[in-house]
Amino acid sequence: MRTIQLQVEDDNYESFLTVIKSLKEGMVKNFSVKESDAVNKDFEQTKVYFHKCLSDIENGNTQLLSQEQYTNQMSDFKENLKSKYANN
Repeated sequence: MRTIQLQVEDDNYESFLTVIKSLKEGMVKNFSVKESDAVNKDFEQTKVYFHKCLSDIENGNTQLLSQEQYTNQMSDFKENLKSKYANN
């Protein structure tokens, strides 16, 4: 399943809804509408979050792993879980 996010101009909104609602039942699993202020709020929250993450990396408060380090750590983590819960 894939998720698609679209922005529709106000003057095309009703036509767009008509098209979406006319699609075959079951074709769209979930449909929701966010008003532009909600989208802007989400964007601002995400922007603040990623700015803090970047600052933490630059200040040395968070370790940024290479792809190889991440893969190795995740493999070790999964193996530890398998060992820990193997007999359950």
